[in-house]
Amino acid sequence: MRTTIGRWEWRALVAALAWAAPGEAQEGPKILVIYDMEGVSQIVSPADCNFGTPGYPAGREALTEDVNAAIRGLLKGGAGRIVITDGHGSGNPAPDYDVTRLPDRAGFEIRDAPYDAYIDVVDSTFDAVVAIAMHARANTPGFISHTYFGHTTWNAGGLDMNESMLVAASAARFGVPLILVTGDDVLGEQVAAFSPRTRYVAVKTAESRTHAVARQRPDVSRDIETAAEDAMRHLTEIPAWRPPQIQGRFDNVFGYNLSEYAALAANYPGARVVNDRAVAVETTGFLEAYLAFRALALFTSPARTLLVFRALPAVEGGAAALQAAARGIGLQPTFEPAADAPDITPFTYRTTFGYH
Repeated sequence: MRTTIGRWEWRALVAALAWAAPGEAQEGPKILVIYDMEGVSQIVSPADCNFGTPGYPAGREALTEDVNAAIRGLLKGGAGRIVITDGHGSGNPAPDYDVTRLPDRAGFEIRDAPYDAYIDVVDSTFDAVVAIAMHARANTPGFISHTYFGHTTWNAGGLDMNESMLVAASAARFGVPLILVTGDDVLGEQVAAFSPRTRYVAVKTAESRTHAVARQRPDVSRDIETAAEDAMRHLTEIPAWRPPQIQGRFDNVFGYNLSEYAALAANYPGARVVNDRAVAVETTGFLEAYLAFRALALFTSPARTLLVFRALPAVEGGAAALQAAARGIGLQPTFEPAADAPDITPFTYRTTFGYH
């Protein structure tokens, strides 16, 4: 029977469970496990990745088993300490991974302020990174394929980036290799192309961006565990991902699926218009490039809302709905602070309103 716990309750629970291993020192390599959710073995419908939908509980259960299968294999292969971090964000106030099933010698990354799982967790204390439940890059036929947001693509120095590549490039800043990835068959081809020594487990077959065919649970668990053990035993043979295309100074082309997004992106300092769906930004090194990509992904997001806002009056009942919504959120022509003004410091605001 599943128990629902509050935000602060799960933080306390994780703190109690983390590193609940036997008392002796844990020797062996330290491994970071990052997970997303679109590449979970048993998730075959996009809605199942979102908290509050009927399929989410089963998807969360499958994610937890995918992660734990990897941990079992890593430990068999000689791993010492394992750190798990959430790279998805389904809207669940608790982690998408069920922390009540945290294995011995594994801990869950907990922070009191927002952080970026791709760049803020990995450091030189880690020996390897594992990425579970990942997805293919945008504009490819993978299940829920996208790159960061649904409206963005990123070409870095001629390389079409997916999020597994973001994980690999970020870890490579510290000489840390990406040793295992799981996801659908389309992502498997992409991982083989950019990092052929990284172990990969295809947990399902993508029939389209909105449907996949899952493999049997016992087979997936076995294969993830086996691949993780193999990756661990051959850790020193898997190099950190440092392609020459993203070393030094290089051009990034950020693409968007609507011209309105690109029109906003063109305002970014140093951005050059490539065409009506793309801008180019020159950067030095992966981190600067990633921060520019992330900033533009966030900055351009409101364009879709604006388009909906403009189109809504033409829909039957749309004008009245807009007026009702404006009244509901208290739009008023004043710059004076509201009497019940919310605390807008980032952590408080995101925690209260669910903004990630």
